[in-house]
Amino acid sequence: MKLSKYTRFINPNFGYLEYLIKRNFSPGTNSCSNYSGIFIDIITPEDVKSRGSQLSLIFSSNATEIYTEIKKRGVVCDFRQPNVMRVAPAPLYNSFVDVHKFIDALTQVLLHLKR
Repeated sequence: MKLSKYTRFINPNFGYLEYLIKRNFSPGTNSCSNYSGIFIDIITPEDVKSRGSQLSLIFSSNATEIYTEIKKRGVVCDFRQPNVMRVAPAPLYNSFVDVHKFIDALTQVLLHLKR
């Protein structure tokens, strides 16, 4: 199998983050029922050649509140109205543990908002 010339540029943390978002928060997953029906969809193109270094996540509801709460937990990300949060695991600074901490923080926020 011949690898694409772009393969060497793929950030493994980026792929891990994408996988965890899809597995835990995408529409149609069993996990969504745990978060009052709030789901997250990735709107960043799937094709590696067509995207930059961040994942753009669109939230079904409460995006502003989710962003505010996630910042309180020490997560650095970006928000675009009305409901898009952009996250970018930087290969020189972030580890798989950091990606997992983001997912944990996001889970805590969604559970907090469910109350």
